[in-house]
Amino acid sequence: MPLDRSTPLKWTAVTVRVLLVLFAGMMIYTVGGTALTGGENAYGSRGAQSLVCVPSPNIGDVKGNFAEDPQRLKAMTTGSSVDSDPYPVEQGVEFIHPRPRICEDDSSLGTQLLYQTSRFATPLALLVALFLLDRLIRGARRESGFDEVVVHRLWFLGVFLGVSTLAASLYTTIVETGLAVSMVAGSIRNVWEMALFGWAFPWAFLLAGLGLVVMSKVVRVGAHMREELEGTI
Repeated sequence: MPLDRSTPLKWTAVTVRVLLVLFAGMMIYTVGGTALTGGENAYGSRGAQSLVCVPSPNIGDVKGNFAEDPQRLKAMTTGSSVDSDPYPVEQGVEFIHPRPRICEDDSSLGTQLLYQTSRFATPLALLVALFLLDRLIRGARRESGFDEVVVHRLWFLGVFLGVSTLAASLYTTIVETGLAVSMVAGSIRNVWEMALFGWAFPWAFLLAGLGLVVMSKVVRVGAHMREELEGTI
């Protein structure tokens, strides 16, 4: 009686399909809520304001900060009250504490598009990766696990996961840095250094992608051995 190769992957396929549906539903809900509310506040945390919030640059990197103002510096050292803004920002921009972030309300459509696409860049890459994984498992259930098409899909999934998450994180960093520069009333020293230190490098996804690529090489060797064995028999 021939072995049903699809059985061992049955529950794996079900799990991946459920994760794909849940993740896609969450993305649709979040993006839809963001579009309806006009900004980040998809959950109504601050009403329907079109807030754009990015990490605040370091105080020393911004020209005109309070440490470079003798009067404000003297007020700080003598214990007198100091302005809440550590450096000048554009009109409509405010600091959000305790986590140092600067937020702009009633931002333009172009600013919102940049900001929202940067927020959803990595989740979108992961959603596509889940779809590719589901497609890979469906192919493996139809064919043998050592089929050449399955090996190629495994390799492509690993490359896509690593490259797409790397590109998404880089895009997010560039957008957040550009928005932060536009919100500060003045110039920022070492913009590229600020972007580099603020880059959330996707080490976990890169290692996972590399692992899938290595696994595809291993499976390819098994596929060649299987072909040679069938040819011998």
